[in-house]
Amino acid sequence: MDSLGFFIDTGGKEEDTNVQNDQEKVAPMVEDEVMGAKDAQTEAKLRNRARTERSLSTFLFGKTVVDTDDVQDDDSDTEEDEGIENESVDESEDEENEKEKDIQPISAQPSMPDDVFGSALGVSGGKRKRKAAWVDKEDSEVLVKDVTATFTKAVGKHGEKETSIEQYGRSLSRKFKSVVGEPTWASLDKKEDEDSDEEFLRETTDLVEKKGRLENLQKGTLQFRKLKDVNYSTHKEGAVIRSTEFHPTSTVGMVAGNNGAVSLFQIDGKENPKIQTVNFENFPIKTAKFSANGNEIIVGSQYHPHFFVYDMMIGKTIKVPCLNKTTEYNTQKFEVSGDGKLIAFIGRFGFIHIISARTKEFLRSFKMNDSCQALKFSPDSSSLYSTGEGGEVYIWDLRSSSCLHKFADSGCLSGTAVAVSSHHLATGSSSGVVNVYNVNNIAKAATAYPQPDKVILNLTTQIEDLVFNPTGEILAMSSMEKEGAVKLVHFPSTTVFSNFPGSFNLARANSLSFSPGGGYFSVGNNKGAANLYRVNHYKEY
Repeated sequence: MDSLGFFIDTGGKEEDTNVQNDQEKVAPMVEDEVMGAKDAQTEAKLRNRARTERSLSTFLFGKTVVDTDDVQDDDSDTEEDEGIENESVDESEDEENEKEKDIQPISAQPSMPDDVFGSALGVSGGKRKRKAAWVDKEDSEVLVKDVTATFTKAVGKHGEKETSIEQYGRSLSRKFKSVVGEPTWASLDKKEDEDSDEEFLRETTDLVEKKGRLENLQKGTLQFRKLKDVNYSTHKEGAVIRSTEFHPTSTVGMVAGNNGAVSLFQIDGKENPKIQTVNFENFPIKTAKFSANGNEIIVGSQYHPHFFVYDMMIGKTIKVPCLNKTTEYNTQKFEVSGDGKLIAFIGRFGFIHIISARTKEFLRSFKMNDSCQALKFSPDSSSLYSTGEGGEVYIWDLRSSSCLHKFADSGCLSGTAVAVSSHHLATGSSSGVVNVYNVNNIAKAATAYPQPDKVILNLTTQIEDLVFNPTGEILAMSSMEKEGAVKLVHFPSTTVFSNFPGSFNLARANSLSFSPGGGYFSVGNNKGAANLYRVNHYKEY
């Protein structure tokens, strides 16, 4: 057994008479050799990893402040521990480190070397080419003549399209770019690092400049564009458009006519596609409005004592005979409060009926001395302004259900329209005169015969409608007794824009409306059209 152990442990070493001592000496030497090789491999891996990390950190953050002497000292310490066998390996690695230090960039934001990750990932050097993700290889096989051959209408009347061998996708792209231009997101040459400080500064500067442009509307001439009608895709709401409204939260417009049809359209300024049409049978519409939250459409008629509510969330029409407690015979004129709590209907003999906008229940009535012809809620929905045949203006407090103040409209025999903004009150009369008052001065109730701040005499026939835009900088006024009788007044200068409506014939205007952001203006006329204008000063819908 001893001889067997003697032959196993023999490894070219000096023979010793004591076999047990030889075994004890040989075993540690073999372990040292094996462990030394493993340590050398591990150290080499760590060095390679550290070298890669330094290259990556140099690319991302620039030259890092690291004392290379400390690194060399650490390397020398490990070299002494490893022994003489690893000296040649460490010297070659030190030479590589010296070369690496020589090529390290010193700029704050260096560019990536071509061969840092190229050998590891197999990526060729140079700038990475952006690819169009929307390109389909099969599109190149479809030609214009192939698509034209599938048309079922006007066969043989498409001209050059029937023989064109141009790619269909390229043809569509060319037409799109000729009208709209190439969008920035589709540019393949766009730099990927456009979120720099200069780009951020440029964007914020543009934002500040735009905000500055929105502060004040200039008087004199108004920058606007005539767009396609709101109901361009239908024109089937009736011969007379009684109401045009804009949705309070969405880019949706509503057009209602005297044939009992209410249509909703997507406002894009180009085609204004129809969303849906709601028909109210045997119910000629006089007034139609959105609820304050935009979930309902409320319509009234001059021939019926009830009104209808169309719930757009569930697609259901509800008939509301809420005025059966009164002696009213129609629901032709009403207003919805801005807070969405109340609806005010104009009644007979000077009555104004207030109902709940949520439950549609009758709440109370106000009584004027003469017939009421127009009313409007204040912007904060705390007051209600009304005017009528006596030429007087009433201010009602909706909290206490009492009349706060009553005054005579200067030079007015019969009041026909009223509009309220946060600073001004405008009243229209049967003679075409529009008076403008300061709301704060009127609220003081100092006199029953106040003088208006401005008298506007640009229209000579009965005022049908008065509407302030959301910012209170434009007052739209119209009369339906004369064609083209629509004017826009600038505030606070109270001067009329000289270039509106221009040469376009608006016919007889029946309704006026501004979009929630003031960017769009609509005029409904007696030709079945809801004319749409884009007010360039306001960038929002």
